[in-house]
Parts: sequence; structure tokens; C-alpha cells
Amino acid sequence: MLHRFLLLVLLFPGVAVAEDFWSAGAASVRITPKTPVWMAGYASRTGPSEGALQELQATAVVLSDKAQQRLAIVSLDLIEMPVSLRERLLAMALKSHGLPESELLLNVSHTHGGPMVSARTVADWGADPVWGDRTDEWLASLVQQVDQLLGQAIASQQPARVRFSRASTPLAMNRRLPTPDGIRLAPNPAGPVDHDVPVLQISSSSDRPLAVVFGYACHSTTLGGIPLLNGDYVGYARQQIETSFPGAVGVFLAGCGGDQDPVLRGDAGEAEQNGKLLSDAVTQAVAGSSLLLSPRLSVAMETVSLPFAPLPPRTELQARAASPNGFVARHAQMILKNWPEPGDQPADYQYPLQVIRLGDRLTLVALAGEPMVDYSLQLKTLLGNDAQQPVWVAGYSNLVNAYIPNRRTLQEGGYEGTEAIIYQSLPAPFRPELEDRIKATVRRLSGITRQ
Repeated sequence: MLHRFLLLVLLFPGVAVAEDFWSAGAASVRITPKTPVWMAGYASRTGPSEGALQELQATAVVLSDKAQQRLAIVSLDLIEMPVSLRERLLAMALKSHGLPESELLLNVSHTHGGPMVSARTVADWGADPVWGDRTDEWLASLVQQVDQLLGQAIASQQPARVRFSRASTPLAMNRRLPTPDGIRLAPNPAGPVDHDVPVLQISSSSDRPLAVVFGYACHSTTLGGIPLLNGDYVGYARQQIETSFPGAVGVFLAGCGGDQDPVLRGDAGEAEQNGKLLSDAVTQAVAGSSLLLSPRLSVAMETVSLPFAPLPPRTELQARAASPNGFVARHAQMILKNWPEPGDQPADYQYPLQVIRLGDRLTLVALAGEPMVDYSLQLKTLLGNDAQQPVWVAGYSNLVNAYIPNRRTLQEGGYEGTEAIIYQSLPAPFRPELEDRIKATVRRLSGITRQ
């Protein structure tokens, strides 16, 4: 039989015997502000940045299949992706590179060691307006840098193989601790976690590393509120991965870490240890068995309307507006300004949700906001995650300016479900049915991408 096949190839040299390849390219760029900025993540900060412990990075990988369907993944060392920045990046990607919204996955590492990402947030946090102007100046340069980054990744595309594998690491711990007085923001060893480390290995046709896309579900909060710009454990992990795989660009996809914190927290030593835990898991995944993904890509995206709970009575809002706590007062004043009439109700939150299918094997779900870890665990079960049909659930994607609680979190109360809205400028907590709407949309889009 083998002789007959060889004879066929000799007689008909046009017979396709070569392996099918993806087209892939990757690039990275430093995005560290060159001048002091107001930093995001900790209300305890009372001054601007005082230099950098690490360079902040933006990284990108672009994949095209045989039918020229494209996917561009852009990962940024930022704490959030507000509507204002999202719209600017979407407009740029379409105009400069012909990338529609569904073909662009924007993910942030959620570092608490980066700059604030909108002048509005600077104002909401009570900082001097000059720091909002500095933020606007830096954001203008950031959009230009991401434009160049995408251009470099697209220009560098070449025939490539794409493999999926995964490992695990105990880097994270749940941070919602039940107490007699309610849920407290503290380590909860008994709480749910997702220790999966999913990995895409992207290599040239000669197996030279081009990119390593890796994920994990945990806040980037090892270093606390230090005044030095940094990428936290993610920055260290990326450095270590790029050292282990020379020539590869490390691209991080933050998972559903809204209620997850690192077990180790402290100084740069602990951040580096956390980075090593993650990079070691990536190395283990690459060294283990993997799925070779054929060059077939399908993407689907939908905006889900998530309803808010009713606003508090106006008498309560007026009392809050006079609070000595600046965050409480500014939040109440914002609500009274935007919804001035009794009975006013905010419009639903518009939540982008993306499902990507690679090689008829891997389903990648990209959730916006800061989702609770339950979403990752439950969606993997819902979609039938297994060794041959793996499911990867990312959070912090495409629009990131709010915690995304689930029904249980809202019922329990605590920081992520209700208290944090004053820091994220949401008018009210979400209604519990947001969980059902998100899951139903994921199920529907997954069905579309599997057709």
C-alpha cells in the first residue's frame, strides 16, 4: 500500500502531501509611561508613581486559518479596559488592520501596579485633575503603540503549528471568607479555585518557538500598593517563559480571577516566586502531551444585556452624598446627577462575550469584566471540557471595568458583589439573573462556533 502511495505522488506531483499550517505572527512592545502617572488598584495610594520595578508590556499574536479567518489576541499590562479605551482600540484595529470586533480579543493582566486607564477614573478617585491630563496623554501613545504592535504581528506571519496543552499550579487562593459578620475579603482555603494553566504553543514550520499563550485565574496583587510600576507575578512569569523559549513572545490571558488572590503576597521576591510557579507550570504543559490543532478557526461574539438592581431611595443617596468618605460621597453624587428623578433606572450593562473555536478541538470563551471563578468551573462543565475537547475560559477580556458576580456571590454579599461598585462607578449591583444570561449566551455561541 505504501509503494502505491509513493508511486501516486511521483506520477501526480500536484497531490497535496504537505502538512496544513496556520499562519501566525507575534510581537511585543513596552508600554511603561515615561513620566509619573496616577496608579490604579489601591485607594490607599496618595501620590503618583515613583519609577518602575518592571517594564509594562503589550503583546500580541495573530492567527489565520486556511480560509483566511483571523484572530488577533492582544494582552496588556493594565488593570482595566474601560469603554473609552476599548472603543479607540476597536476603531484603530478596524481602520488600520481590517480587524472587526469579533476577530480581536483584548485581555488585561489586571496588574495593580499600572497606571489608571481613564481620566474619569482619576476624577472618581479624587486625584488632582492634572493626573487625568497625564493619563489622557499616555493613552494616546498607548493606542499608537498597539497599532504598531498589531502591524508587526501581522507582518511577521508565517506557516506555523498550534498545539494546546495544560498543567496546574497552586498559586491562587479564594479570598471570600465567610464569617459570622458576613463575607470578609480574606484568604479562604476552603473556597473554590481554578488552578488550570492552559497553554497554546505556537511554533514555526521548523518548530522554532514563535509564541506561548498562557492563562491563569488570579488577581495580580502580590506587591500591594507600592509606588513602582510593575506587572506583578505575570510580568515575572512572562520573562521566565521567554527565557525558557528563546524567540517566543509570552502572551498572558487572565482567567476568572475576580475572587482569587495569590497565596504568596509581599515584595518583589514573592512576586518572582509566583511568576516561577506559573512559568514552571507552562514549561510542564509544553513538555507534556499536547493536541495539535488543525488550521480551522471560528469566532462568534454577542453583547449581553445585564440588568442592574433598583437604585437606593433618594433620601439614602442624599445622605451618602454628604458622607465624609470621599468614595461614598462621589458615588452618590454621580447617581443623583445621572438619574435625577425618582423612579429613574440605569440602562442595562452592555457585556461583550466572545467564543472562539480553534482546530475543531479547543473552545476559548472570553468573558468581560472580573468574573468570579465559578464561571470558569461551571462553563467548563457546561461545555464538556475533556482531554480531546478542552475548554479554556478567560476573564478580563474586551471590556473590563466591573466585577461580574454570580448568583451565589450576590446572595452572600461582600466586596465583589456589592461593595466594590463605588470604586468602579457602577450605579448599583447587578441582578442575580446576570449569571443565567451569560451562561445561555456562552452555550448559544459555542453551538455556532462548533458548526
